[in-house]
Amino acid sequence: MAEKRPRRKELLKEPDEFITWSARTVKFARDNPRSIAIGVSVALLIALISLGYYGYQSRRQATSHEMLETALRAYNSLSISADSKNVAQNDKVFETFDNIAKDYGNLPAGEIALLYSAHILFNKGDYEGALERYNKFQSSSLVRKGFGPLALYNIAQSYMALKDFEKAINLFEQLSRDVNSPYRREAYASIARIYEVMDKKKEAVQAYKQYLKVFPEAPDADFVKAKIAQLSAQG
Repeated sequence: MAEKRPRRKELLKEPDEFITWSARTVKFARDNPRSIAIGVSVALLIALISLGYYGYQSRRQATSHEMLETALRAYNSLSISADSKNVAQNDKVFETFDNIAKDYGNLPAGEIALLYSAHILFNKGDYEGALERYNKFQSSSLVRKGFGPLALYNIAQSYMALKDFEKAINLFEQLSRDVNSPYRREAYASIARIYEVMDKKKEAVQAYKQYLKVFPEAPDADFVKAKIAQLSAQG
């Protein structure tokens, strides 16, 4: 048998859910005006706080970017000369980057400032200070967005400068295995140079040969071939 369809009168007798819900809401508002007023006030307060925080963050973003641009222009004009004037300029630029990193450390501008402050320390020969900052940069949001190889390369360079060759080689080997790393060729070359500095001629020759195997068209290929011949003759 076909299902019996409800009559129009029966449908009209059934309560409209929207009307029922609206009536209950109106009744609740009439019975609880204080609760409604408090709820509306809280909602408005939350909205105002959210808007204020968004505006505050936007101003911080703009301010930090402006400060970083100024610091980067000053950094690009720095000289590596060791005279007192240039030393003072380096210190001033470092202080600017350091302040940006401290005041805006949770923003991209602060993270970039941290990186450049490490560069300045490295160029000044403060390798331990540079390493500390490069390690801190490694936990930044920029590293998670693709700056990982850059952080790793600078850390490896710092260990190399500190003559902690074992750690430097381990990090350079990581970079050499990353086929997408822009520092891959430099990583292979750095491993060979470290073995050479350590007076491990056999290992250095093998590292230089591996460098040529992976990068046969490297711009310094002729130099590397000469280096291989020289070290092989000495060994």
